[in-house]
Amino acid sequence: MAFLEGPSLKQAEMIKLELGEGPGELERGVRDLRSMCAANPYLPQPESLDTHLLESFLRGCRMDFERARKKLETFCYARSRFRDLYEYRSLTEPPLNDVCKFLDIVPLPKLTDEGLRVTIFRVRPNYPENATDITAAVRAILLISDVRMHDETLIAGDVFIWEASHVRASIAARVAAAAGTVRRSIQLAQAAYPQRMRRIHVVGAPALVASSLHLMRSCVNEKVRKRYYLHSKTEELLDHFSTRVLPVEWGGEEESIEILTKKWRRRVDEVRDYLRYLRELCDVTPDASYDADIYGAVGSFRKLDID
Repeated sequence: MAFLEGPSLKQAEMIKLELGEGPGELERGVRDLRSMCAANPYLPQPESLDTHLLESFLRGCRMDFERARKKLETFCYARSRFRDLYEYRSLTEPPLNDVCKFLDIVPLPKLTDEGLRVTIFRVRPNYPENATDITAAVRAILLISDVRMHDETLIAGDVFIWEASHVRASIAARVAAAAGTVRRSIQLAQAAYPQRMRRIHVVGAPALVASSLHLMRSCVNEKVRKRYYLHSKTEELLDHFSTRVLPVEWGGEEESIEILTKKWRRRVDEVRDYLRYLRELCDVTPDASYDADIYGAVGSFRKLDID
């Protein structure tokens, strides 16, 4: 059962105004995206595309059709070009169930006062060393992102909170070893997902993860780099978020991270049919001309801008 709450009527009006969504524009944009797919042999048939999915791309791109078109193309092409990142579609079965012993990935149910969706990434205390598979963590994050696209409501943008106080020295070497996958996933998130990243909060990060943060920051544009906030403890988050949004162990009123994590694992299994649909959305890899148009050069990404 989906448990992401949507905006109030007042918030919805505010968000639509910010996105530039006028009467009838969403329906017109959906029709245009379907027409675009019909004209492109590498994209799914227009009738197979979920309306909610298309609406997410339009709103995530502030009703800019060209940006939505480009992101939708990349989203589809990524399914065939990077099959390894989308191969496993469950957090309760091997191999991704092990990464859940290392990392909690929790989109919070309630929106902030500004209409933002907050997602927590918490390194678990006392995690087993053999669970720190960075590639598996990337797959799990992309998996939750896909489920969110199924369940998400009208939002003004995204906020990520990374709680890293339990990170050990060994993780830096693992991140460095998987730097290619980490970089690819961050740039995929920018190029292929209709998200508007508004802020990134990093809590309790020891000096040893500075190199990992530098890697993440190097993958995003200057506008986004300025949206990083560093905190020494979770209590400082109360200066940025209402207590009704944050989990109880961080001084908030929402259910605990542990409970929400279990709910999300179950939710992934509940929408298996949808996840299978996404995986099969585009089985044909585009030729070099399409690839170069989207990634800047065959086999590599440009550094891309996001809101």
